[in-house]
Amino acid sequence: MEVCAFVGSPKKNGSVDLLVSEVLSGARSRGAETRKIYLNGLHIKPCQSCGVDPAPKHCLFNDDMEEIYAMLESCDGIVLGSPVYFDTVTAQTKIMIDRCNCLMPYVERADGTLGFERRIKKRKRGVFVAVAGIDQELDTILTTVKGFFNWANIELNKTVFYRHDDNELGSVKNDKKTMNQAFEAGVQIAEQASRSGPGAI
Repeated sequence: MEVCAFVGSPKKNGSVDLLVSEVLSGARSRGAETRKIYLNGLHIKPCQSCGVDPAPKHCLFNDDMEEIYAMLESCDGIVLGSPVYFDTVTAQTKIMIDRCNCLMPYVERADGTLGFERRIKKRKRGVFVAVAGIDQELDTILTTVKGFFNWANIELNKTVFYRHDDNELGSVKNDKKTMNQAFEAGVQIAEQASRSGPGAI
């Protein structure tokens, strides 16, 4: 059982990073192996809307998205974390999401009809972590994330939101309630995976 996390914040040890780590800690407490990558450290080319079916590859481009595609294929649980930038995810997160467009391409089926084909068959549990200023909205960021989770065959089981009114790096560490919510979200997806059996979720 493996739970993988993508941190979309450009700041290490910030509130997004701390909450994602706490989700992973909760998953590890129930026996899961965990991995975390920082999207800001990857080299990912923007989607070029090529319109070409890349099968059997996920994409025509060979860059650091290969690591992300592999994690989406193999992991039992996915954690995505991002601060709210202009009512949606960060650029680092969005460029990754855009490159997942090819996970469900619009293709011609064997019977001649056209439709979307889901490339990643394995269903996964998902947690989304978002950090926002006290006056920022969270509805629009959820629209983007739900679209990505659907395309990548991830069931959104838990959301962990933290609102703050300060500029302190990692201020969520002082919010025990939210940190505990993150830990429990990790516990939940690991327990659900355990009950379902390897690869069954």
